[in-house]
Amino acid sequence: MIYSNDRKRCLSGWLHQNSTIAYNTALKLQKFLLFYECFSKVSGEKADFGHLRGYKRGPVFSQVWGDYTKERAAFDKAADESYSAGKTLIDEQRAKKCAFLVCVLSEGELSELTHAMNLWKSKEERILQGEYQVDLDEKDFNEKDARMISTLDQMYPIGLIEDSSIVNIDSRYFIFHKKDISRLIEQHFDTLSSLTENEQLCNPVFVEVDERGCLLID
Repeated sequence: MIYSNDRKRCLSGWLHQNSTIAYNTALKLQKFLLFYECFSKVSGEKADFGHLRGYKRGPVFSQVWGDYTKERAAFDKAADESYSAGKTLIDEQRAKKCAFLVCVLSEGELSELTHAMNLWKSKEERILQGEYQVDLDEKDFNEKDARMISTLDQMYPIGLIEDSSIVNIDSRYFIFHKKDISRLIEQHFDTLSSLTENEQLCNPVFVEVDERGCLLID
């Protein structure tokens, strides 16, 4: 039996259809769902924080987690069916923005980001002491959290997202203009691989290919 509600199934189905790699990572699916609800709340629209619990790696929608980890095949099917039936209920640009966020940050970085939110931090002591399934409350989503979400919204405008392609090498996420992807050659990938060892680089890393074919790191 699938316990996730239709909203979470529909959103999960969107990610399954539009970013399979992120969907196939349990933590990234959870962060996608969380960001979507946070963006919705900051926009003054309906948000659903039901069954949200605090774990050491951040907030988790417990029903989705249970369905995804214990009934994966049934959850995949239910998510796809809910999305097929409810596509118009999803804010497409918001979903794209949330997917972009989870696709350009590592799992550790995503956890660190959500650990900074009062939504999780208000229960941090209980969570880190090992208390099981600590309920997180929407009322703990405060002005600081809202400012963080608004900042993320401004950092990654939808035009940039729709014009970008992501190249993932190890734990680094390199962002290219879509027009530059076809120009990449083996030497470029060798250069990117060497850059992954530079600890000073922070995800995401924006890269351009100039008229000579050289990589320009922002």
